Amino acid sequence: MKFLKLIPVFSLIFFLGACNDGEKEVAVEDEIVVEDNWDADAAMGEWRDDWNANDSTSLRAATANDAVLFMEGKAHRNDSVTTWINNSSKWMKNLRTTPVVKKKGEDFAFEAGTYTHGTTASDTMQMAGTYTVVWERADDEWKIKLMDISPEVDLPEMPDAENN
Repeated sequence: MKFLKLIPVFSLIFFLGACNDGEKEVAVEDEIVVEDNWDADAAMGEWRDDWNANDSTSLRAATANDAVLFMEGKAHRNDSVTTWINNSSKWMKNLRTTPVVKKKGEDFAFEAGTYTHGTTASDTMQMAGTYTVVWERADDEWKIKLMDISPEVDLPEMPDAENN
């Protein structure tokens, strides 16, 4: 008879467990922490796909409002970053990246490597260089905080140190 009285309690526990929204919660010293399921590799893949789809809206949405773009020795901020994304996304195609280093921490992730891409203006024109993208988590949302895009350049030949 006592078992029948416990059925509503078990039903309530089952119902609450079934309502879980997919995020895992871990109790840490009387504090509930939501585990981060953000996948840096998937985010970089989506970023490349957005460039190849010429989707400036998605590229801007993935970029923090205070992001910094380093390009050709200069730091660009806010409106300059938005303008660069809007202009560059129109003509870039076939972006390929080759990561050399990448790491993810609790509130940051970065990837750096080499890139190549074509342009919509010319089927034969290929651009290449190095890139670094830094993601940062703020208010449980991951955004690109920094991009360093460096076109490939030929370095001048350095003098031989032994002959000086």
